[in-house]
Amino acid sequence: MSYQNLMDFSVHPSDVNRFANAWDGLQEYLVEKQLDGVELLIGYEHPAEAVPRDIVKSVHLPFWLTWLEVWRKGAAAAKHYYPGMTNDQLRFCCGGEDAAEMIATQKQLWEYAALFQPAHAVVHASNVELEHTYTQDFTYKNTEVLAGLADLLNRTAQEFEDGEPPVKLAIENSWWPGLDFLFPAELDDFAGRLEFSNWNLLLDTGHLMNTNPALRCEDEAVDFVLDRVSRLSKEAQARIQSLHLNCSLSGIYQVEQLQQGLPANWSDMNFPEKYSLTRNYVLKIDQHLPFQTDRVKEIIQEITPEIVVHDFITKSIDEYSEKLEQQLNVLK
Repeated sequence: MSYQNLMDFSVHPSDVNRFANAWDGLQEYLVEKQLDGVELLIGYEHPAEAVPRDIVKSVHLPFWLTWLEVWRKGAAAAKHYYPGMTNDQLRFCCGGEDAAEMIATQKQLWEYAALFQPAHAVVHASNVELEHTYTQDFTYKNTEVLAGLADLLNRTAQEFEDGEPPVKLAIENSWWPGLDFLFPAELDDFAGRLEFSNWNLLLDTGHLMNTNPALRCEDEAVDFVLDRVSRLSKEAQARIQSLHLNCSLSGIYQVEQLQQGLPANWSDMNFPEKYSLTRNYVLKIDQHLPFQTDRVKEIIQEITPEIVVHDFITKSIDEYSEKLEQQLNVLK
C-alpha cells in the first residue's frame, strides 16, 4: 500500500531549534528516517522564506479552542471568554472579536497554507470552554458546533473569487463537541452544509480513542476505530484521505479527573493561568503515543490513506525518533 509518511512539525522555535542547523537539519533528518516530508503547523505570520517549501506536504492550521460563542455573539462574548486580551491576542485565541474578523483571519491562514501547495490544510472541528474540559458540562452540542463551523468555512470560502478555498481543507475529528465520528448522521448533515467542494476528512486515531474511556488496550482501540469508521456512510468513508496516527489510552485518567471536577482555586485564576493548566491537562488525555501492535495495519488497510502523519508529543528529537521507529516497525 502506497502512502506518504510525514512527521508532525511546527514553525515554533521549540521545534526548529531541535536541530543545530535548523531547517537544513530537518531536511537531513527526513532523509535519514526515510520520511516523505512534514505536516507543518503554521502560525499567524507570513511563513518565513527559510522554511523549505518542498518538504511541506501537509499544513496544520492553528486551532481555536473556544470560538463558537464569539462567532455567534461577537465582542461581548470575546470579552467574556478572553478578558483583558488585546485584539491582536484575540486573533490567536479565536480569530478575532467578531465574525468579520474571524473570517479575515481564517482567509489569511488559508492563503498562507496555499503558499506551500500542500495536499491539504488541516482544520480542527471542535469547540470547548476551558472549564468544560474538566466537567464535560458542554454549552453546545455536536450539531451546533458543526453548523457554526460550516457557516464559518462557507463564508470564508466566499471571500475567494471561485467560492473555493485555495487549498483543500482536511477537517479533523476531536473528542470535544464537534466532529467526533461517533454519529454518522451528524457527519452527513455537516457535509451537506458545506457549499464548496475542496475538502476532505482527516481521522486522528488518538482523538477517536479519547471518546471511549472504557478502552484499556490497543487491541480494543483498533477494534473501536475500525467499528466507528465502518458505521460511517460510504461517502464519508471515501472522504477520509489522511490519518494522524497515534495511540491514546487515557480512559482511567479521564474518569478520575471527571470525578474530581474543576481544579482547586479555579475561580481565583486569571485566563493565562487557566489556559496553561488546561493545556497540560489536555495533553495527559491526548497521549500521542506510538502504536505497539501490528494490528494498527488494519486501520491503514481499511482507510487506504494518501497521507499518514506520525503525530507524537515529544520533548526532544531523540524522543521523537524512538517513537517514530516503534510505530514504523509495527507498520512493516
